[in-house]
Amino acid sequence: MALSGRPRTAEQWRDYLAGYSADFLRVADADRLSELGDERRASGWLGFAGAEQDALAAVEERLGVALPPGYRAFLEASDGWLEMGPFVWTMRTTADVGWLRDIEPEMCEMGYEDDELMARALLVSADADACHWLLDPADVSDDGEWAAYVWASWYPGLGDRFDSFADLVAAERESFEDLNARDGRAVEPAGAAELVAEGRRMALRGDAEGAAERFESAARKGSGAGQYLAVVVAAFLQPDVQHRIRNDVLGHPHVIEAVGAGRVRAELVPLFLQRESGAWARQLVKETLGEIGDAPAPPEPPEFTAALEQARELARQGDTEAAWSVLAAAVPRWHSDDPLCIAPLTLLTDPVLSPLITPQRATLIAATPRVDNH
Repeated sequence: MALSGRPRTAEQWRDYLAGYSADFLRVADADRLSELGDERRASGWLGFAGAEQDALAAVEERLGVALPPGYRAFLEASDGWLEMGPFVWTMRTTADVGWLRDIEPEMCEMGYEDDELMARALLVSADADACHWLLDPADVSDDGEWAAYVWASWYPGLGDRFDSFADLVAAERESFEDLNARDGRAVEPAGAAELVAEGRRMALRGDAEGAAERFESAARKGSGAGQYLAVVVAAFLQPDVQHRIRNDVLGHPHVIEAVGAGRVRAELVPLFLQRESGAWARQLVKETLGEIGDAPAPPEPPEFTAALEQARELARQGDTEAAWSVLAAAVPRWHSDDPLCIAPLTLLTDPVLSPLITPQRATLIAATPRVDNH
């Protein structure tokens, strides 16, 4: 994939990497900062002195090929790097960059369909979490850049193709920003509240996908509320939402703090336990939120409550189609003054009514415009 506005010259790389250093130092946790040491933290620079021209010429002579201009400029700006991203911690220098076949020969003989590419690839990453950054000298753009790939143990073969080393660095930086934001340490938190408010308006208009996009954007700015509401939307659009509840809500204390443990117990825990019935799921909830118990559901509007009762009675009598008709007619009149309520989640968790809500009907509910009192 190609991304715009990427550094190409040594000067552009210095500016880019200085900004990346500042972002990392601003949001890194205490353990990572401690590993860097006082001197490096004080300098605000996670790199090293740039490679001299004779060192660059020497590595090109050793490799028998001219380096792609963007990667060469990177080495000129900083000969190596620390903390390139969540999964790549150090980059190789002019002293140890080399062909994968020479450094990790067994990686080129594993019987993968990408063995030929890997055998010719340049290995530019060093310490990493079971992954390698590779540049392909046989896939060269008109401006001389080599295509870049990540090989990682957690997926088969090579990952996405990037047009250049700079594009790969940019993607890793975006991943760093996203992962930190989802842990409540946003690089760019400004505007999160506005995104959440806009997402709520879109959700109530029935634009579920647009709302999800706004909430996800807010989550990337560190908004716990945005992350929570993105999962609420997903509850109506994704039958396997239990994974989102576990990973994006129960696994993130800042989300629970933002919306309140009581809300999580009342709204999403019933849905999670409905779709994950194992003892491990109840244990996870207990460890995260304390004793499960029966958390009171948020009150519904009187008119909607009456429709719920009517639908329950019809469902108990076996007239499920009539029960669904009652619910479908009531959804447009559903409303809430609570800024964190965007849809009638009770339809997905009610023991009598939830069997009526097929994936198609859940999507229809999310796409139905609902009363907005704001």
